[in-house]
Amino acid sequence: MVRAVTPLRRPGSAVPPIAEADLDAAARLVDALAAEEAGGLSPVAGRSDGAVAESEAVWDALGALEREDFELAAPAPAPPWRRREIQIGGLAALAACLVAAVWLQGQAGVDVFETGAGERRLVALEDGSRLELNTRSRLEVRISARQRQVRLVDGEALFTVATRPDRQPFTVDAGAARIRVTGTQFNVRKTTDQTRVDLLEGRVEVRGRRDAPLARLSAGQAVRVSDSGDLAVGEPADVARVRDWRAGRVTLTRARLETAVADINRYAAKPVALAQPALGDLTVDGVFEARDTRAFARAVATLHGLTLHEDGDRFLLSER
Repeated sequence: MVRAVTPLRRPGSAVPPIAEADLDAAARLVDALAAEEAGGLSPVAGRSDGAVAESEAVWDALGALEREDFELAAPAPAPPWRRREIQIGGLAALAACLVAAVWLQGQAGVDVFETGAGERRLVALEDGSRLELNTRSRLEVRISARQRQVRLVDGEALFTVATRPDRQPFTVDAGAARIRVTGTQFNVRKTTDQTRVDLLEGRVEVRGRRDAPLARLSAGQAVRVSDSGDLAVGEPADVARVRDWRAGRVTLTRARLETAVADINRYAAKPVALAQPALGDLTVDGVFEARDTRAFARAVATLHGLTLHEDGDRFLLSER
C-alpha cells in the first residue's frame, strides 16, 4: 500500500497558465486513449524517449494504490474531558428546552371581547366560566392551566365563574379594583370615577389600594372602589338593576337627570344632550327600553316641561 504521495505542486502556490500547445496535446492524448480502449494502439506505443518511461512510472504508482488510500482518515477521538463537556452541554440544552416548553404551555394569549352601542354579548370561556357583556364594554381575557385573569377595560359585565378542581382563582381587574374568586356570580361596572361590584352568589374578595384591607363580600352585598383605590362597603347588591340590563332595560329611581342621561347614552347611537347644565339636577324615575333613546327623551321632556329638539346627531333637551 502506498503510504506517502509527493505533491506535484505546493499547497497555496499559484496555478501556472496552460499553454495552447499543451491543450492540443492533451486533446490528442484523450483521443488516443479512446482509440486504445476501442482496440487501437497505445498513445505512447513505439516511443523510446523519456515520456514513455515517465508515463509507465505514473501508471505503476496508480496501480499500487489500494482502496484505503482514497478514503478520508477518521477524526481523532475527543479526549474524555471533552466528551464529558459535550454531554453536560447537551443535557443543559435539553433541560432548557423542557423548561421553555412547560413555561409556554402555562402561558395564555389575550382574547379581547367588546360590544358596541346598544349591544350585549354572551361569551363562554374554555374553563367553563361565562361572561355577559353590557353595552360599550371591553374585556381582555387570559385563561390557561396556570391563570384565569380578566381585565375590564371599560363598561360592565356579569361573571359566572366555574369552580375548577384545583381551586385555581379567577381574578378581575377593573380600574383600581381587583376581584378574586374561585366560583361565584357577580357583576362589575366600571365608570370614569369608580368601579362597583355587586355579588349575586358565593363569595368574593375585593382589594383597592395595596395598603388597604380586603373587602370580603357575601351574596347580596356590594362594594364601590374609587379611582384612587378607596373602598366603600355596606351597600346591598343592586340585583334588580343587573337583571334589567340583562333584559335590555334601564331602571331609574330618583336618579339625577345628568346621571340618567349618561346611563341611557351608553346604549345610544344618537345621544341625549342637556342645553343648560342646571337641568342635570332634575330627577327622573321609570323603566326604559335601553335602545329607545327617543322615548326616554320624550318622557323626560313631558315630565319636566322641557323642549325637545331633534337634530341630525342628537336629542337636545332645553328649558322652555
